[in-house]
Amino acid sequence: MSEQAAEPSGTTPKGSRKQPLEGEGIPVPPRGTSSRSGRISRRSAAISAGLLAVVWLVVVFGSALADVSAANQRVQQVRADNAALEERVARGRAEIDLIRTDDFLRLQARAFGMGQPGERTFALEAGTPQMEVIVPLGSTPDLPAPRSPLDEWLQLLFG
Repeated sequence: MSEQAAEPSGTTPKGSRKQPLEGEGIPVPPRGTSSRSGRISRRSAAISAGLLAVVWLVVVFGSALADVSAANQRVQQVRADNAALEERVARGRAEIDLIRTDDFLRLQARAFGMGQPGERTFALEAGTPQMEVIVPLGSTPDLPAPRSPLDEWLQLLFG
C-alpha cells in the first residue's frame, strides 16, 4: 500500500493522534522555576530562611528596645520619687530646727501650763462652741451687732 501524504491543513482525523516532534508540545517550565511541582527550590528556601531571620532579628531588637524604654521610664519615676523624698527630708529638717528654737519651746511650755511667773493659765473646755463667722470687709453683715474686742476676750476667758 502506499503511504499517505501529510495533511497540510494541520487537522487530524478523529481517533488518530499526531506525534509531537522533538521539543514541540512538551511543556517547558519557565526559567528560574522548579520543574517538579510541589517542591521548594533552593533559592526560595534561602529567601524564606533569610526573611525568617530578618523577622526574628526585628522581634528581638524590638523587644530589647521596649525593655530599654520601660527601664528609662522606671528611672524617671525613681528620680521623681527620690526628689520628693529629698524635699520631705528637707522639710523635716527645717521642722526639727524650728522645734529646737527657744521661742517654740516657750510656746509649748505654755501649752502645758508652764509659763512665766505671774502668768495666768487658761484653756478652752472641750466642746466649746465655735466663734461667730468673721464677715469679710465690704459685705453686709447679717449677724447681730458685733461686740467690742474687750467683750470677745472676756467671753473667751470667763465664759
